[in-house]
Amino acid sequence: MPAAAPQRVAAVPGQPMPQQAGQQQPGRPVPQQTGPQQPPPLTPEQQAALERLLAAWEARNAAVTTWSCTFHKWEYNAWSPADGGGERLAFSESSGEIKYAAPDKGLFRVKESTQWNPETRRYEKKTGDTGEHWVCNGTSIYEFRHSDRQLRETRLPPEMQGKAISDGPLPFVFGAKADTLKKRYFMRLITPPGVTDQIWLESLPRYQADAANFAKVELILQARDLMPFAIQIFKPGGQDRDVYQFDPRTSLIDKGLDMFRDFSKPMTPLGYKFILDDVSAGPQQPPAGPGGIAPQSRPGG
Repeated sequence: MPAAAPQRVAAVPGQPMPQQAGQQQPGRPVPQQTGPQQPPPLTPEQQAALERLLAAWEARNAAVTTWSCTFHKWEYNAWSPADGGGERLAFSESSGEIKYAAPDKGLFRVKESTQWNPETRRYEKKTGDTGEHWVCNGTSIYEFRHSDRQLRETRLPPEMQGKAISDGPLPFVFGAKADTLKKRYFMRLITPPGVTDQIWLESLPRYQADAANFAKVELILQARDLMPFAIQIFKPGGQDRDVYQFDPRTSLIDKGLDMFRDFSKPMTPLGYKFILDDVSAGPQQPPAGPGGIAPQSRPGG
Protein backbone atom coordinates (compact mmCIF):
# COMPACT_ATOMS: atom_id res chain seq x y z
CA MET A 1 0.00 0.00 0.00
CA PRO A 2 1.48 3.37 -0.94
CA ALA A 3 2.53 5.84 1.71
CA ALA A 4 0.05 8.40 0.47
CA ALA A 5 -2.12 8.44 -2.60
CA PRO A 6 -5.02 10.83 -2.41
CA GLN A 7 -5.05 11.35 -6.16
CA ARG A 8 -4.75 7.66 -6.93
CA VAL A 9 -7.56 6.69 -4.62
CA ALA A 10 -10.28 9.17 -5.26
CA ALA A 11 -9.79 10.01 -8.85
CA VAL A 12 -9.92 9.12 -12.43
CA PRO A 13 -6.44 9.45 -13.93
CA GLY A 14 -4.94 12.73 -12.85
CA GLN A 15 -8.12 14.23 -11.38
CA PRO A 16 -8.92 14.57 -7.67
CA MET A 17 -12.47 14.00 -6.53
CA PRO A 18 -14.44 17.25 -6.40
CA GLN A 19 -13.95 19.32 -3.31
CA GLN A 20 -16.86 19.76 -0.97
CA ALA A 21 -19.28 22.51 -1.88
CA GLY A 22 -22.14 23.93 0.16
CA GLN A 23 -23.95 20.76 1.05
CA GLN A 24 -26.26 21.70 3.84
CA GLN A 25 -29.84 20.68 3.20
CA PRO A 26 -32.98 19.48 4.90
CA GLY A 27 -34.61 16.17 4.94
CA ARG A 28 -36.97 15.14 7.51
CA PRO A 29 -35.92 18.42 8.33
CA VAL A 30 -32.48 18.65 9.75
CA PRO A 31 -32.51 21.46 12.34
CA GLN A 32 -31.68 24.79 10.70
CA GLN A 33 -28.80 25.59 13.01
CA THR A 34 -26.96 22.29 12.47
CA GLY A 35 -28.24 20.98 9.17
CA PRO A 36 -27.43 21.67 5.59
CA GLN A 37 -29.42 23.87 3.20
CA GLN A 38 -31.27 22.38 0.26
CA PRO A 39 -29.12 22.34 -2.89
CA PRO A 40 -30.30 23.98 -6.12
CA PRO A 41 -32.84 21.88 -8.04
CA LEU A 42 -31.66 19.81 -10.99
CA THR A 43 -32.47 20.85 -14.51
CA PRO A 44 -34.84 18.54 -16.43
CA GLU A 45 -31.86 17.15 -18.35
CA GLN A 46 -29.91 16.51 -15.15
CA GLN A 47 -32.91 14.85 -13.51
CA ALA A 48 -33.48 12.61 -16.53
CA ALA A 49 -29.81 11.53 -16.57
CA LEU A 50 -29.96 10.76 -12.86
CA GLU A 51 -33.16 8.73 -13.25
CA ARG A 52 -31.59 6.66 -16.05
CA LEU A 53 -28.52 5.94 -13.94
CA LEU A 54 -30.47 4.97 -10.83
CA ALA A 55 -32.74 2.63 -12.79
CA ALA A 56 -29.79 0.93 -14.49
CA TRP A 57 -27.88 0.74 -11.20
CA GLU A 58 -30.82 -0.86 -9.39
CA ALA A 59 -31.21 -3.45 -12.16
CA ARG A 60 -27.50 -4.22 -12.01
CA ASN A 61 -27.54 -4.61 -8.23
CA ALA A 62 -30.58 -6.89 -8.39
CA ALA A 63 -28.62 -9.24 -10.64
CA VAL A 64 -25.69 -9.56 -8.20
CA THR A 65 -26.09 -12.35 -5.65
CA THR A 66 -22.59 -12.23 -4.13
CA TRP A 67 -19.64 -9.87 -4.37
CA SER A 68 -16.23 -9.72 -2.75
CA CYS A 69 -13.38 -7.27 -3.20
CA THR A 70 -10.31 -5.91 -1.45
CA PHE A 71 -10.10 -2.21 -0.66
CA HIS A 72 -7.71 0.53 0.40
CA LYS A 73 -8.80 3.21 2.82
CA TRP A 74 -7.34 6.67 3.43
CA GLU A 75 -8.42 8.81 6.42
CA TYR A 76 -8.00 12.59 6.42
CA ASN A 77 -8.48 14.81 9.46
CA ALA A 78 -7.05 17.86 11.22
CA TRP A 79 -3.83 15.96 11.94
CA SER A 80 -3.24 14.92 8.33
CA PRO A 81 0.30 15.86 7.30
CA ALA A 82 1.13 18.03 4.30
CA ASP A 83 3.61 17.18 1.61
CA GLY A 84 6.21 19.63 0.32
CA GLY A 85 3.69 21.26 -2.01
CA GLY A 86 1.02 21.78 0.64
CA GLU A 87 -1.16 18.83 -0.44
CA ARG A 88 -2.81 17.12 2.51
CA LEU A 89 -1.77 13.50 2.92
CA ALA A 90 -3.67 10.77 4.71
CA PHE A 91 -3.41 10.61 8.49
CA SER A 92 -4.06 6.86 8.38
CA GLU A 93 -4.01 4.25 5.63
CA SER A 94 -5.36 0.73 5.66
CA SER A 95 -6.36 -2.21 3.48
CA GLY A 96 -8.90 -4.94 3.91
CA GLU A 97 -11.76 -6.91 2.40
CA ILE A 98 -15.47 -6.49 1.86
CA LYS A 99 -17.98 -9.25 1.09
CA TYR A 100 -21.69 -9.22 0.32
CA ALA A 101 -24.43 -11.77 -0.27
CA ALA A 102 -27.92 -10.61 -1.24
CA PRO A 103 -30.04 -9.48 0.40
CA ASP A 104 -28.63 -8.99 3.89
CA LYS A 105 -25.26 -10.61 4.53
CA GLY A 106 -22.06 -8.61 4.68
CA LEU A 107 -18.52 -8.56 5.99
CA PHE A 108 -16.16 -5.63 6.37
CA ARG A 109 -12.65 -6.09 7.73
CA VAL A 110 -9.53 -3.94 7.91
CA LYS A 111 -6.53 -6.26 7.83
CA GLU A 112 -3.53 -3.93 7.77
CA SER A 113 -3.18 -0.33 8.85
CA THR A 114 -0.52 2.36 9.11
CA GLN A 115 -0.67 5.72 10.85
CA TRP A 116 1.31 8.92 10.47
CA ASN A 117 3.74 9.55 13.31
CA PRO A 118 4.35 13.32 13.55
CA GLU A 119 7.54 12.79 15.56
CA THR A 120 9.26 10.48 13.09
CA ARG A 121 7.31 11.95 10.13
CA ARG A 122 6.74 8.46 8.82
CA TYR A 123 3.86 6.06 8.39
CA GLU A 124 4.18 3.30 10.96
CA LYS A 125 2.39 -0.03 10.91
CA LYS A 126 -0.18 -0.63 13.62
CA THR A 127 0.40 -3.89 15.43
CA GLY A 128 -2.28 -6.33 16.54
CA ASP A 129 -5.98 -6.20 15.72
CA THR A 130 -6.98 -2.56 15.59
CA GLY A 131 -9.07 -2.12 12.46
CA GLU A 132 -12.82 -2.11 11.87
CA HIS A 133 -14.32 -5.58 11.59
CA TRP A 134 -17.98 -6.53 11.48
CA VAL A 135 -20.09 -9.37 10.09
CA CYS A 136 -23.83 -9.41 9.38
CA ASN A 137 -25.58 -12.74 8.81
CA GLY A 138 -29.05 -11.26 8.32
CA THR A 139 -30.30 -11.80 11.88
CA SER A 140 -27.36 -10.42 13.91
CA ILE A 141 -24.47 -8.05 13.48
CA TYR A 142 -21.17 -9.03 15.09
CA GLU A 143 -18.67 -6.29 15.80
CA PHE A 144 -15.11 -6.62 17.04
CA ARG A 145 -14.29 -3.79 19.43
CA HIS A 146 -10.56 -4.27 19.73
CA SER A 147 -9.89 -1.38 22.10
CA ASP A 148 -12.34 -2.95 24.60
CA ARG A 149 -11.31 -6.54 23.82
CA GLN A 150 -14.92 -7.39 23.01
CA LEU A 151 -16.91 -9.26 20.38
CA ARG A 152 -20.44 -7.84 20.48
CA GLU A 153 -23.54 -9.36 18.93
CA THR A 154 -26.52 -7.13 18.20
CA ARG A 155 -29.58 -9.12 17.24
CA LEU A 156 -31.71 -7.40 14.64
CA PRO A 157 -35.39 -6.86 15.34
CA PRO A 158 -37.73 -8.79 13.02
CA GLU A 159 -38.57 -5.71 10.94
CA MET A 160 -34.87 -5.24 10.09
CA GLN A 161 -34.08 -8.85 9.25
CA GLY A 162 -33.64 -9.34 5.54
CA LYS A 163 -32.78 -5.71 4.83
CA ALA A 164 -30.28 -4.53 7.44
CA ILE A 165 -27.65 -3.89 4.79
CA SER A 166 -29.63 -2.66 1.80
CA ASP A 167 -31.55 -0.23 4.03
CA GLY A 168 -28.42 0.95 5.82
CA PRO A 169 -26.45 4.14 5.16
CA LEU A 170 -24.29 2.41 2.54
CA PRO A 171 -26.75 1.30 -0.16
CA PHE A 172 -24.08 2.87 -2.39
CA VAL A 173 -22.25 -0.44 -1.97
CA PHE A 174 -24.99 -2.91 -1.02
CA GLY A 175 -28.18 -3.36 -3.01
CA ALA A 176 -28.95 0.16 -4.24
CA LYS A 177 -32.66 0.81 -4.89
CA ALA A 178 -33.67 3.92 -6.83
CA ASP A 179 -36.70 4.86 -4.72
CA THR A 180 -34.81 4.43 -1.45
CA LEU A 181 -31.89 6.52 -2.67
CA LYS A 182 -34.11 9.36 -3.90
CA LYS A 183 -36.06 9.44 -0.63
CA ARG A 184 -32.96 9.55 1.54
CA TYR A 185 -30.55 11.71 -0.44
CA PHE A 186 -30.29 14.76 -2.65
CA MET A 187 -28.36 13.30 -5.59
CA ARG A 188 -26.67 14.63 -8.72
CA LEU A 189 -24.16 13.45 -11.29
CA ILE A 190 -20.74 15.14 -11.00
CA THR A 191 -18.72 13.17 -13.57
CA PRO A 192 -15.85 15.42 -14.74
CA PRO A 193 -15.84 16.45 -18.41
CA GLY A 194 -14.04 13.97 -20.63
CA VAL A 195 -14.35 11.03 -18.22
CA THR A 196 -16.05 8.14 -20.02
CA ASP A 197 -15.03 5.02 -18.06
CA GLN A 198 -16.48 6.15 -14.74
CA ILE A 199 -19.68 7.71 -13.39
CA TRP A 200 -19.42 10.09 -10.44
CA LEU A 201 -22.40 10.58 -8.14
CA GLU A 202 -22.84 13.00 -5.23
CA SER A 203 -25.31 12.25 -2.42
CA LEU A 204 -26.30 14.56 0.43
CA PRO A 205 -28.52 13.45 3.34
CA ARG A 206 -32.13 14.53 3.67
CA TYR A 207 -32.53 13.10 7.20
CA GLN A 208 -31.00 13.95 10.54
CA ALA A 209 -30.11 10.29 11.17
CA ASP A 210 -27.91 10.28 8.07
CA ALA A 211 -26.62 13.86 8.51
CA ALA A 212 -25.32 12.86 11.95
CA ASN A 213 -23.06 10.31 10.23
CA PHE A 214 -21.92 12.17 7.13
CA ALA A 215 -22.28 15.50 5.37
CA LYS A 216 -21.78 14.21 1.85
CA VAL A 217 -20.87 11.04 -0.05
CA GLU A 218 -19.15 11.00 -3.42
CA LEU A 219 -19.24 7.69 -5.29
CA ILE A 220 -17.43 6.54 -8.41
CA LEU A 221 -18.99 3.68 -10.37
CA GLN A 222 -17.26 1.84 -13.18
CA ALA A 223 -19.17 2.66 -16.34
CA ARG A 224 -18.76 -0.81 -17.82
CA ASP A 225 -20.59 -2.70 -15.05
CA LEU A 226 -21.83 -0.07 -12.54
CA MET A 227 -19.84 -1.67 -9.72
CA PRO A 228 -18.28 0.59 -7.06
CA PHE A 229 -14.75 1.82 -7.73
CA ALA A 230 -14.32 4.42 -4.98
CA ILE A 231 -16.33 6.17 -2.31
CA GLN A 232 -15.50 9.32 -0.36
CA ILE A 233 -17.38 10.05 2.87
CA PHE A 234 -17.25 13.57 4.28
CA LYS A 235 -17.88 13.66 8.02
CA PRO A 236 -20.20 16.28 9.57
CA GLY A 237 -18.50 19.66 9.38
CA GLY A 238 -16.80 18.76 6.11
CA GLN A 239 -13.18 18.70 7.30
CA ASP A 240 -12.65 15.01 8.04
CA ARG A 241 -13.21 12.43 5.33
CA ASP A 242 -12.64 8.76 4.59
CA VAL A 243 -11.79 7.53 1.10
CA TYR A 244 -12.21 3.93 -0.02
CA GLN A 245 -10.97 2.46 -3.28
CA PHE A 246 -12.17 -0.99 -4.32
CA ASP A 247 -9.62 -2.93 -6.36
CA PRO A 248 -11.33 -4.17 -9.56
CA ARG A 249 -8.55 -6.73 -10.02
CA THR A 250 -9.79 -8.62 -6.95
CA SER A 251 -13.52 -8.13 -7.56
CA LEU A 252 -15.46 -11.40 -7.72
CA ILE A 253 -19.13 -11.34 -8.70
CA ASP A 254 -21.33 -14.38 -8.01
CA LYS A 255 -18.41 -16.65 -7.17
CA GLY A 256 -15.69 -17.27 -4.63
CA LEU A 257 -17.69 -16.95 -1.37
CA ASP A 258 -18.14 -19.59 1.29
CA MET A 259 -21.56 -18.67 2.63
CA PHE A 260 -21.10 -20.56 5.90
CA ARG A 261 -17.53 -19.54 6.67
CA ASP A 262 -17.79 -15.91 5.56
CA PHE A 263 -21.04 -15.00 7.32
CA SER A 264 -21.33 -17.32 10.32
CA LYS A 265 -20.95 -16.20 13.92
CA PRO A 266 -17.25 -15.37 14.46
CA MET A 267 -15.20 -17.13 17.11
CA THR A 268 -14.46 -15.02 20.16
CA PRO A 269 -10.70 -14.33 20.13
CA LEU A 270 -8.58 -15.40 23.06
CA GLY A 271 -8.65 -12.69 25.70
CA TYR A 272 -11.86 -11.12 24.34
CA LYS A 273 -15.25 -11.07 26.04
CA PHE A 274 -18.40 -11.97 24.11
CA ILE A 275 -21.30 -9.59 24.78
CA LEU A 276 -24.87 -10.01 23.57
CA ASP A 277 -26.64 -6.65 23.40
CA ASP A 278 -29.99 -6.79 25.16
CA VAL A 279 -32.32 -5.27 22.57
CA SER A 280 -35.26 -5.62 24.96
CA ALA A 281 -33.65 -3.02 27.22
CA GLY A 282 -34.14 -0.28 24.64
CA PRO A 283 -32.29 1.17 21.64
CA GLN A 284 -28.68 0.06 21.35
CA GLN A 285 -25.71 1.88 19.91
CA PRO A 286 -25.37 0.08 16.58
CA PRO A 287 -22.05 -1.31 15.42
CA ALA A 288 -20.09 0.93 13.08
CA GLY A 289 -19.62 -0.12 9.50
CA PRO A 290 -17.42 1.48 6.83
CA GLY A 291 -16.61 5.05 7.69
CA GLY A 292 -17.95 4.67 11.22
CA ILE A 293 -21.50 4.34 9.90
CA ALA A 294 -23.90 1.91 11.51
CA PRO A 295 -25.05 -0.74 9.01
CA GLN A 296 -28.58 -0.97 10.40
CA SER A 297 -29.40 2.68 11.01
CA ARG A 298 -32.56 3.95 9.31
CA PRO A 299 -33.56 7.44 8.30
CA GLY A 300 -35.67 9.16 10.85
CA GLY A 301 -35.29 6.22 13.22
